[in-house]
Amino acid sequence: MCSRRWAATLVVVLALAMSLASWAARPAEPQPDRTIGFGQIKFNGLGPERWARRYRQQRRHTLALRNALTLRVDRLAGIISGLLCIHEHEGSWTDPGAPYYGGLQMDWSFMRSYGGRSLQAHGTADHWTVGEQLAAGVAGYLERGWAPWPNTSRMCGLR
Repeated sequence: MCSRRWAATLVVVLALAMSLASWAARPAEPQPDRTIGFGQIKFNGLGPERWARRYRQQRRHTLALRNALTLRVDRLAGIISGLLCIHEHEGSWTDPGAPYYGGLQMDWSFMRSYGGRSLQAHGTADHWTVGEQLAAGVAGYLERGWAPWPNTSRMCGLR
């Protein structure tokens, strides 16, 4: 009976020793995140300063991205309005008259260069949607400028 008591006591002592050891091995207390002095509270990078710095960084990034996108959208809108002006002087979006097809009067080499999948899927530009014709026109403009439409681009004031 006595050995059982000693065994139980030993188990309790070992459990207390282990809990004391784990308590002693805990990480050190974190530094206070604020100090008070001269009537002001200063947060040591863990409060409003960190939040404000992150907000300013994200705000600068957002404004830079908005400016870049605005410039791109404005440029694309200018190109599309130029292409629509060319369309007004060229003909119908479904104009089948060879050797120039569609509303932007594209020839075979232009269609092959800038409308590859549309040309394969639908044939000549007079069978393409308006969006596909404009996409090919934008791609052509970005590579060659207004050169594919020399006279109409002058009439529209693009040159």
